[in-house]
Amino acid sequence: MADPAKTRLPSSFVRLGQPLPVDVYHESGILLLKKGHYVLTPEQRERLLAAGHGDSEAVAARLEREQQERAARRQQDSLAQPCNPLVEFEFLLHRTEGLLSHGLAVRGLGNALREVLASLLELSQRLPDGMLAASLLLDSRLPAAAHGLRVATTLAVLGRRLGLDAATLHSACGAALTMNIAIVGLLGKLRQQDEPLSEAQSAALLAHPVIGSAILREAGIDDELWHSLVQSHHEKPDGSGYPQALRGDEVPPLARLLALLDQLGEQVESGRLLPSQALATLFRDPASGHDPAQLAALVKELGVYPPGSFVELASGEIAVVTYRGDSANTPRVAALRRRDGPPYAEPLLRDTRQLAFRISRAVGRGSTGVKPAYLIRLWQRR
Repeated sequence: MADPAKTRLPSSFVRLGQPLPVDVYHESGILLLKKGHYVLTPEQRERLLAAGHGDSEAVAARLEREQQERAARRQQDSLAQPCNPLVEFEFLLHRTEGLLSHGLAVRGLGNALREVLASLLELSQRLPDGMLAASLLLDSRLPAAAHGLRVATTLAVLGRRLGLDAATLHSACGAALTMNIAIVGLLGKLRQQDEPLSEAQSAALLAHPVIGSAILREAGIDDELWHSLVQSHHEKPDGSGYPQALRGDEVPPLARLLALLDQLGEQVESGRLLPSQALATLFRDPASGHDPAQLAALVKELGVYPPGSFVELASGEIAVVTYRGDSANTPRVAALRRRDGPPYAEPLLRDTRQLAFRISRAVGRGSTGVKPAYLIRLWQRR
């Protein structure tokens, strides 16, 4: 009778010229070969695979160890390979669109969301300027689904300036990513809708923080701070928010920060304002209800002209902001073309601290005459 404590050897455990990673037993329980014995011939290998068994716990432990080693090698390989944040962000964008638009119809939704979040946090720490740029430069098939990823990217970068610990940053960015999971389809319709909201649409909007939290809990997200922020990201200190009409300190500071970035993202994505204009509008409007300290930190972190935005230089050139600079109004840029000329063969780096290349004004993407593919090499990192 086969020993239930033994399991058949995986083929990867029996390799020519390699030592056995576990003791090998006959299915009856008799020890055939000790761990460390070398497999010398193909015939010996075939006999061991046909009859050999290993201790179930030892085999499981070895398999887990090999899995961890493979994961470590993959991580090492990925760090050694050139990494482009625009490419990485585009992958996350498509993944997020699929997850948020299909919701609980996605098998393993909670784990899939955690994987996206882990990648986002890692990339935003390693390549913050490139990820900020990608969030502005790349378009989406489903803008309502992509909005959360863009907000989460900004929050991932800003949160580190604010000194958020890793666990809190994880929860906050998870909430940013998923805050609209209950109404992705509705938001897509509203972007195309000219008539006023129907009663059903209004009700869905008012309920989406609570429904979204319920969806996430059903998906296996058990992070209470994540849930709290999803539920409260539309609350306002003056009590005019929803769904609970919280007041004053009842609104968590992180929920206020999430609301600030949510509004900034909506203004930029709508095309009504350029990134620098949206930042200025929020900063100068005392009636906005946003925390002045959070606003100041946001402008200090992103700069007046965030990476991925476009500007005109004193030289008469149109340029893209590539990296944040020493001060808020002197970012690093790459000139794309003269105002009245065709795109350069290659973008040309300019120093905006120099008088000849100071920034004159912000411009829209339509002024550049180039597509994101032309810009992709500006953020290539090794």
